[in-house]
Amino acid sequence: MQAIFPEQLASSLQQRIPPVILLFGDELLLQHDCDEIIRHTLSQHLSNAPEYQRWRADAEFDWSQLSQQQQSMSLFGSFTVLDIELPEAKPGKPGSDALVDYIKQPNADQLLILKGPRLKKEQLNSRWFKALAAAALQVKIFTPKRSQLPRFIMQRAQRHQLKLSQTAAELLSNWFEGNLFALEQEFIKWSLLPNPPLIDEDQIYERVADSSQFDVFGLQDSIAAQDLSQAIHRLERLLDNDVELNILNWMLQREVQIISQLYLNGQHGLDSQAVFKQFAVWSSQQPAYSARANAHCENTIKQMIALAERIERAIKGDRDEPVDVLLYHLVVLLSSPQLPASIIQQLGVFSHVESDFWRHV
Repeated sequence: MQAIFPEQLASSLQQRIPPVILLFGDELLLQHDCDEIIRHTLSQHLSNAPEYQRWRADAEFDWSQLSQQQQSMSLFGSFTVLDIELPEAKPGKPGSDALVDYIKQPNADQLLILKGPRLKKEQLNSRWFKALAAAALQVKIFTPKRSQLPRFIMQRAQRHQLKLSQTAAELLSNWFEGNLFALEQEFIKWSLLPNPPLIDEDQIYERVADSSQFDVFGLQDSIAAQDLSQAIHRLERLLDNDVELNILNWMLQREVQIISQLYLNGQHGLDSQAVFKQFAVWSSQQPAYSARANAHCENTIKQMIALAERIERAIKGDRDEPVDVLLYHLVVLLSSPQLPASIIQQLGVFSHVESDFWRHV
């Protein structure tokens, strides 16, 4: 299988059109870019515009349509693109059988595009994926890391003939992380303005709302990186988007349990592997968890356990306390265990009054 990145797709397609293209990844904007590149390249190479058959292969999808389409002639004798979305990247047994059969005798007048979320090890080792491997072109679609976002955003702006200040790119990175499609829409609107000026922070505050989107695991990543400002921003966006509190609480409770158990085991000279096994912590994550546990003291461990218990009771309605304030305080403790003792103490007890105190930590 030939594997390339989105920026290499145009040049690769100029050389040959493969029978199958795989577009799997969690960044919809880049997946959309690849769709546009494919469409543009086909329009250049073909004398007539291709026909498109688009299917969403959910649990009710009839995979016999693929074999029927493979064996049929195009209505107008033109090239056909079979665009299949796998929303869970799992075609099931009927889909797997259909894909394996399709690649045995691919139709020279057809292009099969499979797209969906990022593939996991299970899918990469599946029968259908291995069957496609020899003939398919795989485009590796990765979501830009937070550290890469300002540069990525500057490059996207240039595509629309827009100029950003560096501080504007940083601000947009915070506001659109996890939702780059919304940022693209903003750039399109800006590009329609007559003689758009250099875009700075003031214009962004005037024209744009924070549209960043995360799931609870994005917050977990920030806590693991011990990035306090990023963790606070991600928690804020989760709460703004009405995150399911029980899921958020489950993740934070797990973090507290792992860190506190590792800390106690360390204090008593016990092996940490039992903790990692109990909470199914990957081996690649274990050194970071151990380092974070060692950075805590007995006081912060007690504060986190107490806050976790109060959050649990507040969500259930057994305690009349503002859940969001408690959550902010716990995230600060998890993300920055080396805060001054005076601040740690305030985080542990200060929760009955709505406040912006956490913002000034």
